[in-house]
Amino acid sequence: MTYSQRSTHTAASSDITYLEYQIGQTEEHLKEAEEVIEVKKQQLEQHRSSTSQDRQAHKEVEIQLIDDIAQQQTVVEVIRKRLSELDEELALLVD
Repeated sequence: MTYSQRSTHTAASSDITYLEYQIGQTEEHLKEAEEVIEVKKQQLEQHRSSTSQDRQAHKEVEIQLIDDIAQQQTVVEVIRKRLSELDEELALLVD
């Protein structure tokens, strides 16, 4: 049962429903961002295990993948913070 289904205050019910929707969307974005990190990590491992004659190009690709992972981890952190904020807002409405 969702929070909105348990709410006895009809005015708060629409706000709760909206927050639940936002939480669901944010959780989906988090899942997608985490999947991107996993793909990039796999690409990095594959890249590291491959052999390349051009060491400079090989190193540049590795650095780019590491940078991509770091950037995506920042995105994940921002999404988690937003999710936490939404959960707090929802808790305040439910009380």
